[in-house]
Amino acid sequence: MSTLIKMAFRNIKRNKRRSLLAIISVGLSIMLVVVLQGLVDGLVENIIKNSTKNETGHIRIMSAEYFKNINYMPVQHIVYNPEEVIKFIESDPKLKEKITLITERIKFPVLLQYSGNNKTALGVGGDIEKEKLMLMLDKSIIEGKYLSGKVIEKGGKKYREVIIGKKMADIMGLKVGDNFSLMLSGADLGIHIPRFYVAGIFQTGLNMLDENIFMISIEDAKEVLKTSGGVQEILIMLKRYKEASRVANAIDSKLKEKEEYSYLTAVDWKSAGGFASMMDQAMKIYNTMYFVITLLGAFIITNIMMMIVLERRREIGILKSMGLKKREILLLFTLEGLILGGIGSISGAFLGTIINIPLSIYGLDFSSSMSNMNFPMDNIVKWMINVSSIITAMVLGIIVSAIMSLIPSRHAAKMKAVDAIRSV
Repeated sequence: MSTLIKMAFRNIKRNKRRSLLAIISVGLSIMLVVVLQGLVDGLVENIIKNSTKNETGHIRIMSAEYFKNINYMPVQHIVYNPEEVIKFIESDPKLKEKITLITERIKFPVLLQYSGNNKTALGVGGDIEKEKLMLMLDKSIIEGKYLSGKVIEKGGKKYREVIIGKKMADIMGLKVGDNFSLMLSGADLGIHIPRFYVAGIFQTGLNMLDENIFMISIEDAKEVLKTSGGVQEILIMLKRYKEASRVANAIDSKLKEKEEYSYLTAVDWKSAGGFASMMDQAMKIYNTMYFVITLLGAFIITNIMMMIVLERRREIGILKSMGLKKREILLLFTLEGLILGGIGSISGAFLGTIINIPLSIYGLDFSSSMSNMNFPMDNIVKWMINVSSIITAMVLGIIVSAIMSLIPSRHAAKMKAVDAIRSV
């Protein structure tokens, strides 16, 4: 084996230009794969981060009926006594150590009307303190203040605090201190018209929040929607979001242990739909693209190896006449392709990582292209440097190169000694 490896390296050195071309071809393809992986991993991480904290959590607990009609956000199908449900889950030490935050949420679509302006919007009722770690709108207030949960009385009327996005405020013509009314259908199936006043205006840079969301306290949401203290969802954030499926199954099993919670279901972020779930599916497409790019880069190895086989027919004949077996000829030429692919893959992965380092620190600003998109993504996207992805790219390049070199290697191995010597 060591003799064959030495011969393979010697043969590679014999034609340095041709070998360099093969190495550059594979190297460029792997470099492109590593850079694209860094971008895609950064995009996916960005979207999952925003989508889970804004919309789905890593795990959602809801009634089975609500899950069936989740796109309509019905307030009739609720989680009763959510505080008790949360205590029940946290009573399991193994589950509690995996959880970073549990919070209640209510969401309700509405049509806002103010001074002749109309706008569809999504109301979000959340725990004021816990939402500082979820939606984090307290850090994005540019006018007024964050929610305090107080009810304001003006002219004998009660007004509840609301904070709205900057784009929504501009469209509706709303300012801090303005008040408006909403017509809502509550969990009791009655029509209610609560009054709100604008306590603050936020600007996150996420179009889907700044243009479509207004937030009230969870207590106000329960009151105006008449949920009798219930909520639509309990959101759970984990220390490791990739464990969501397994933890969701454990929570679901625990809920089924108690009859009064048997109507509830726990759903991980992949199964709950939304942008995060879409991106998880898109990763399968990206992985296919990586393989195709690597295949195209390694294809030149097939051409080079075929040329080498044709040029070295006499040498192949002599080696066979000296007793070199068919499988050893096959292994010799496969090793040459493997070495070329290996050097190219390692070099390409190294260069790709060098390119990704500044992009992972500073990122690229997509503000201009994101300004009119309702997408749960920060305007500045930072590349990710994932060691396992880099190693995977290198291994992929080496394997594909080895596979692509098999075709000419098989051709060399099948040559008969006499015919190979005569053909020169």
